[in-house]
Amino acid sequence: MATLSNHYSELDAAWKLLQARWDAAGESWTDQVHDDFAAHYWQPLAQQTQAAQRSLERLAQVVAKAQRAVK
Repeated sequence: MATLSNHYSELDAAWKLLQARWDAAGESWTDQVHDDFAAHYWQPLAQQTQAAQRSLERLAQVVAKAQRAVK
């Protein structure tokens, strides 16, 4: 069974890869459509991903605390 830290690591690695590819695309895609896409899709996705990562961290802390309490 995968742990929360595994899920966090997978999400972090996937996000870093996606961010690198977005950055690479931005080197040649520099028009208004890029800016609109960034504003309407990329920036909200970045915020949601960061929020999910913070939530996974908090949840992992709560689960670890609960596991220590029952031992």
